[in-house]
Amino acid sequence: MSADSVTLVTLVASGILLRAILSLHSYSGQNKPPMFGDFEAQRHWQETTVNLPIREWYENSTNNDLLYWGLDYPPLTAYHSFLVGKWALFKNSTFVKLYESRGITEDTHKEFMRNTVLLVDFFLYIPAILFGCYTVRKKIFGGSIAGSDILSMLVAVLYPGQMLIDNGHFQYNNVSLGFAAAAIAAILMEKHLLGALVFVLALNYKQMELYHALPFFFFLLQWCFQRGPKGFDWRVGIWRLFKVGSVVVVSFVIIWSPWLVSIDSLKQVVHRVFPVARGVFEDKVSNVWCIVNVFIKLRNYPNSFMAMVCLVCTLIAVLPSGSHLLFRPSKKNFLLALLNSSLGFFLFSFQVHEKSILIATLPALLLFQLYPFECFWFLQISTFSMIPLLHKDGLLLPYLALSLLSLTLLKSSIQALNNFKPISRTFFGDIFNIGSFLQTIDGSKKSHHINRALVLGFYSSLMGQTLLLFAFVVMQPPMHLPFLWPLLISAYSCGHFVLFFIYFNYRQFFSYANEATHVKRASGKRKLK
Repeated sequence: MSADSVTLVTLVASGILLRAILSLHSYSGQNKPPMFGDFEAQRHWQETTVNLPIREWYENSTNNDLLYWGLDYPPLTAYHSFLVGKWALFKNSTFVKLYESRGITEDTHKEFMRNTVLLVDFFLYIPAILFGCYTVRKKIFGGSIAGSDILSMLVAVLYPGQMLIDNGHFQYNNVSLGFAAAAIAAILMEKHLLGALVFVLALNYKQMELYHALPFFFFLLQWCFQRGPKGFDWRVGIWRLFKVGSVVVVSFVIIWSPWLVSIDSLKQVVHRVFPVARGVFEDKVSNVWCIVNVFIKLRNYPNSFMAMVCLVCTLIAVLPSGSHLLFRPSKKNFLLALLNSSLGFFLFSFQVHEKSILIATLPALLLFQLYPFECFWFLQISTFSMIPLLHKDGLLLPYLALSLLSLTLLKSSIQALNNFKPISRTFFGDIFNIGSFLQTIDGSKKSHHINRALVLGFYSSLMGQTLLLFAFVVMQPPMHLPFLWPLLISAYSCGHFVLFFIYFNYRQFFSYANEATHVKRASGKRKLK
């Protein structure tokens, strides 16, 4: 076995081991009746799908009380719940027994549920994210796997946010994120039809994958009508568009077929998947509307009105990035547009959860090789933004441990990528040498002043997070402001997200020339060799 193979096996094993250890901790809603949290929601969907006919999965009835964790994700989630529910029946029928299994807290059931997430990590999410990182290196940098690629893969596999939510809090974001990563890799490999098909699977597992939909749409649209070696040909463009459209439509029809026999059934599923009645945001999420709500009580406005306001603001935020991708298509711009679109949706769209930031972190993980310092900072603050949720689930200790691990990886990345050797043992000496980690895609270093500002900003951000975390855990908020610390954490994180949204849009709009320069330099070097 080669050294690279051993390294990858060790990386995957480490990722699974950390997730397994995290699985020993508490989960969402543990011993908290009457709803028992997201863990119970996932279990209840298994109970529903294995005990009721398929057309009743989204219908309110005596056997399916939609007020008790009714299915509210697209059909692929329901199919997944059905398969896991069948496995549960085989293991122990009491896990999914109608009515009687609600709020089950047996250790054997917890082990079963945790293992279902680990299996998805092992067979789908981790391979997809690793292949995505490798594809970015090969298709954008034009090189094979190297030491720096292993470090980017390490950051991707061991990203704390995804582990804390899926293996701690308990969800199956790894399914939709795994499909999305595979779809991105397929697009980068110019397997456009395959990419469209796999993205449909991601979208039909979780509707939040709409955050990534516009970049896929614009990139595939420009591919359909791009100029060929012999110039532009309308017939080729129309044929490509027909093939992409057929893949998307046929896939949707197959997945949704049980509910297409009736308009009422179809409307009911759509109503469950897009629940406008729930309000503009959930809890203390780190987006714009949660902060605006402090000053203007948005929940006092009709949900239909707020949904329209959110739609308009979201489109204003994300269409410039999508339009730029349409007229300046490149693989790097595709990744940047994915990050800008998903972050724009998180900041401005309707009915946003804390966990939805994971949708934006996926392209950031893949962009790590291009903008390592910036992406690492974004990934780090994204995990911090979920502290109120993690605290509620009793996961603060794992959060601290995984955050320290990720900061250690940053130091290791600096040393490996730049052969960094500390020239000073002083605190400030180490800080400013981290600037050597800041690189752009064309291989040139940023200016010393930009390095210094970014590094100081990063450490100031860490200091602010530390103070807020200390206050959140130790200090009692004022009696008249019981949610002060969660709100400040959300506002602090939201401020970071807004700045990152501006920064990565800037990167997309003004780095096209740099990429062309990088390609020319790379081709020149190959000629010299």
